[in-house]
Amino acid sequence: MSHFGVLENIRFAAGLPRHTLLELRAIGEKREYSAGEVIFQENGKCDDFFLVASGQVALEMHVAGRGQVGILTVGPGEMLGWSALFANGQMTATATALEPVCAIALSGRALRDLCDQNHELGYRIMRQAALALSQRLVATRLQVLDLFAAPG
Repeated sequence: MSHFGVLENIRFAAGLPRHTLLELRAIGEKREYSAGEVIFQENGKCDDFFLVASGQVALEMHVAGRGQVGILTVGPGEMLGWSALFANGQMTATATALEPVCAIALSGRALRDLCDQNHELGYRIMRQAALALSQRLVATRLQVLDLFAAPG
């Protein structure tokens, strides 16, 4: 399947007009990762924004005194690498494929430029990103409560 076919079937892109999907296709590429492959490293630079088409990706953070701690699993229809939307590109977690993963990688710079030129697209992308980040914030809060809860 072409990356256009993959892109139009990703939940994150649901409802986007065809012309917008065409614009995204022009700045994206389909990437595949093997189980165990690191997609990006915490504190490393990455200017790609990823939309997961298939497979599961573990997000982990280094916690002092505990080492690498799993914070979330991201699956089909979800995004990775949101930092690329905000130009610094410094990753806040390590992303590792738990199984074979197919994703669409969009150039962060090109996506930011596209959002600046097309405010409707920019609104839709930022709205989708905000929804995903709010869900992650809740999941992370629950994980933190679990990590630091007093043993019962």
